[in-house]
Amino acid sequence: MVQKEGHNLNLVVDESYPGLVKKGIEYRFDGDLKSNHGIEIQLDKKLYVTGRIEATKGISSNKSLKAGESIKAGHSINIEDGDIESGESIIAGVDIIVAGNIKASYCIEATATIKSGKMIKSGWDIKSGIDIEAGLGIESGEGIQAKRNIKAATDIRAEKRIEAGGDIEAGWGIRSVLYISCEGTLSAQYGIFAGACTWKVIPSDDSLLEANDRKIFCRKLLSGEVLYGILVEKEN
Repeated sequence: MVQKEGHNLNLVVDESYPGLVKKGIEYRFDGDLKSNHGIEIQLDKKLYVTGRIEATKGISSNKSLKAGESIKAGHSINIEDGDIESGESIIAGVDIIVAGNIKASYCIEATATIKSGKMIKSGWDIKSGIDIEAGLGIESGEGIQAKRNIKAATDIRAEKRIEAGGDIEAGWGIRSVLYISCEGTLSAQYGIFAGACTWKVIPSDDSLLEANDRKIFCRKLLSGEVLYGILVEKEN
């Protein structure tokens, strides 16, 4: 059903939407789901779209949402109850706010905030124009970057670098294969690791002083123990 009443030109996906098939614990739609306005998903179970999900404005769903390809919104992406998963990237022009997990095989990017009630996990970069916050952990197959703060209740892990314009806070530990950098404070309950790289040589001699690799940059380390890497506090 396409709702076009008043000023609401959003594409509304409910049980009567053409092509929607109920399969066990989820609904399935073969192909792409696109709208020149917003997309509102109103179902009682998870929706799996085999292709792309794209909206010029926002995307909202009251249950979990999965796409075989990319999920892109010009405005915000909101999942009230459940997870969001993409076989490619998840990209939002404003926020990505999800009650459960956020998972993408490629990138997760938002101009504003990325917030998950559980895990945030990507195969490539995780980038936010404001904050990144997870109710559990944050894991990236490449880098994690936020213009302000990065916060996770458990681990923060990146296979390249972790960068924040504000604070970095982990309820457990922090591990970056190359380096960790924040303009604010750094805190963890357990160990902090930077530079434990297996795919390139990180020098251990004086030439390391000219590189970022293996460095942990912050204004001040509030808590946690640096178990691998070189701490550089800007207050000192």
